[in-house]
Amino acid sequence: MHPLTRSIGLALLLLLLFLAAALSLQWWLTKETRHLQRLAVDEQRARLGRIIALSGLPPERWDAYFQKELGAMVGGTVELYQTGQAPATPGPAGGLSFTMPVGNMPGWEARVSFATPALTRTQVLHQRIMATVVLLALLLGLVPLLAILIESRRSSMESTTRAPWGQARAEATSLQELARLTHERGTALAVEHAARARAEEDLQVNRSLLDRSVAERVRLGRELHDNICQTLYAVCLTLESVQKKSDLAPEMQERMQQCLAELRRVNQEVRSYLQDLEPGSVNGQSFNAALAGMLGSLPTGDEVRIERRLDAETLELIPSPQVAEIMNILREAVSNSLRHGGARRIILRAGRNDESIALSVQDDGRGFSPEASRGHGLDNMQARALGLGGGLQVESTPGQGTRIILTLPLPAHS
Repeated sequence: MHPLTRSIGLALLLLLLFLAAALSLQWWLTKETRHLQRLAVDEQRARLGRIIALSGLPPERWDAYFQKELGAMVGGTVELYQTGQAPATPGPAGGLSFTMPVGNMPGWEARVSFATPALTRTQVLHQRIMATVVLLALLLGLVPLLAILIESRRSSMESTTRAPWGQARAEATSLQELARLTHERGTALAVEHAARARAEEDLQVNRSLLDRSVAERVRLGRELHDNICQTLYAVCLTLESVQKKSDLAPEMQERMQQCLAELRRVNQEVRSYLQDLEPGSVNGQSFNAALAGMLGSLPTGDEVRIERRLDAETLELIPSPQVAEIMNILREAVSNSLRHGGARRIILRAGRNDESIALSVQDDGRGFSPEASRGHGLDNMQARALGLGGGLQVESTPGQGTRIILTLPLPAHS
């Protein structure tokens, strides 16, 4: 066999092997991308079903605010419509969407649209890169073949003395292309290394800022305890001494007693706020111990009854690092029931299903309209719930009490 023919055959064989490997990898990436997209849709469908089941709100009462809250919980948009009617707005371009019936209510469906997960976008980008690499390989494979064919025709027309020069030029061209590709890959690796180094530096800076923030909160808590709390306590003792040693009129005695009660209440509230400033105040405690400490720090009074309907197996599933943040949410909910709702009965519940844990605080207070009033307390509770990977739902009607539902995912080991 002629050496030129052998070289062309070997180049074609290598090119076909490369194309076969690239196409196989491209097929596998496409299959994995579709599988990840199906998993993302199934996860969002199950999550929305759990949230709808926990809310217990029929579709006829879904307003724009409730649909917006559902969209925020699933990381997208939720739109309710009757079966057979087209949704009012099209889904986002480049994202994922699905429709599902709403609970056991026939005739109603919800369409959920959300952005493509980051891992899926990475898979798609990888597919495009692979397609580009395949095209580049075709070009790089065809250029030497064309050069060899042209050089072979030219060498057949020229004298045998000039044939080695054409082969040398073809080899030089191939080496030049190889050097260019090597340089480009080295530059890309250097850029990626620099990006990783910057990401590590940013992580160190964020950790330093977090440590400073925690130290500042601890310092502020100590200052409040040593100054305001001690001052309020001293004022209470002084007024009690004056009350015992002075012969005051009944009206003045009543006013003095009211002032003492108000000072004790303010002192108790300041101490409860100090617990929020202590980042590790409940670290190492069980959920029941932390809950008992939290409820004991609140100024409930004898006329308020707090019932605990907590499933013991559910409480054992709550990870210890999350107890402090959950206590902050429950403390805010109970404090709002006492201070703003004027509740006389508060019920704490805890339960779970196969995929999530639910904690709720329900009272018989004055209630409010969640759409009309939205304070910093509710926003902070919502932010804390999202930080735990869960969600927060507020159900309240003026004159009919309030219920706060915290939903958390089950730990991975369970």
